[in-house]
Amino acid sequence: MIGLSISNIFRHKLRTILSVLGIMLGVASLIALVSVVDGLRFDIEQAFSKAQGARVTPLESSDPIFNFLDEEWAKKIESVQGVKVAVPVIIQAAKTVDGEEQDFFNAVRILGIDLSSQARATGSGFSGELLEGRDFRPSDSGVALIGKKIKDDYDKFLGTKINLNGSSFTVIGVYTTGSDLLDASVLLPIDDARGITDFPVGKISYLNVQFTNPSEDQRVVERINLIYGDEINARSLNDFSSQFGSIFDSVTLLVLLIASIASVVAAVGIINTMLMSVLERFKEIGALKAVGWTRGNIVKMVLYESAFIGILGGLMGIICGYAASFAISLFGLTTVVSSSLIIGSFVGAVVIGIIGGMYPAFIASRMDPVEALRTE
Repeated sequence: MIGLSISNIFRHKLRTILSVLGIMLGVASLIALVSVVDGLRFDIEQAFSKAQGARVTPLESSDPIFNFLDEEWAKKIESVQGVKVAVPVIIQAAKTVDGEEQDFFNAVRILGIDLSSQARATGSGFSGELLEGRDFRPSDSGVALIGKKIKDDYDKFLGTKINLNGSSFTVIGVYTTGSDLLDASVLLPIDDARGITDFPVGKISYLNVQFTNPSEDQRVVERINLIYGDEINARSLNDFSSQFGSIFDSVTLLVLLIASIASVVAAVGIINTMLMSVLERFKEIGALKAVGWTRGNIVKMVLYESAFIGILGGLMGIICGYAASFAISLFGLTTVVSSSLIIGSFVGAVVIGIIGGMYPAFIASRMDPVEALRTE
């Protein structure tokens, strides 16, 4: 029966190929899109896993670019038991970089850091790992630390100048967080950043908080919120990681919904292919029933045929999806193709094939062998 089913699907090669292509495209697009989302999730989780501490923002906080917090909060937060230092930070989108106008939504971000406070910290928070050069010194002015993505995109190296909003800064170091998203930033002394962005004096975007004992981060965050929770909001960096995880879960769900539409189209294609195949083999199916084949045998034969189409489409989709994911990674994006994604896509393709064959199988099983054999 299996051999007969395989030979049947190749009777009309073009029709079968079109059905296989429908499934292949759905599987390939699903793998490519989900691999990009999982890659971004991996980058973000890696970046936050290297950072310790918390962030203090205004109570009603959205994107930190739009935050305005009184700078005096730094001293208040540092007075809380368990807090080592609160580093004032301002963040704004660059208007121009080396004379190039920036699109606000994709602009290089300028982070201004209070160097005197940063000198008392044990790490650089979001600045990640220093790849080249040196970190800031409390007396620095007119210098910049740039993310690896900025280095690559603008062809910068140690000692070169980077022009931000019409002002030049000397590159003294290159850092990486492991994420292209977070590496597309330039770190400046806070006064320099305030000067080129016209950020209000006495205001900051947020505070980077470090603790005396990092293992008690959640406890200290709760203490800050208990004391000042009516005016500000403190969140550990682990909370930010979880928040990004929830966002990426939503994006993955959206990708799956889009893929499901492609799956419906593929299933309709299989129904059409199998139904045409059944109608063309009207006499043949009648003969099989006349020699003793049961309705169950006919159903199995047709479902085997549609399942084989699903298997072929799934295998080809996995190969094409993996190739597409690899091609995307060549453009600098991290992609992650997990075994669960491969297995889930393949199983989905087979299920689509079987579902697409159910109605034609039912039609074939209901045929009257006498009427079928009389058909010209």
